[in-house]
Amino acid sequence: MQTLKATRRARPTRSRSGWNALTPAELQVAKLVATGLSNRAVAEELMVSPHTVNTHVRNAFLKLDVSTRVQLTRHVLLHDADVF
Repeated sequence: MQTLKATRRARPTRSRSGWNALTPAELQVAKLVATGLSNRAVAEELMVSPHTVNTHVRNAFLKLDVSTRVQLTRHVLLHDADVF
């Protein structure tokens, strides 16, 4: 008699860096930042805490290898022309 092993479905792997590495929440925050909103204004818009927004911005910076909001905005403009 054979024993059945539980099989785990592989999650689709997300890139660790670059635009495709951003989570949906990070993308949403990045797009709002690109429109010129402050972290506090983004937090109010999304009804989350400013700390949460800061975390998403920081993660996006790391994944995109950028260090300024201007550089983040350039990535957004390059990948999503519908922001403006």
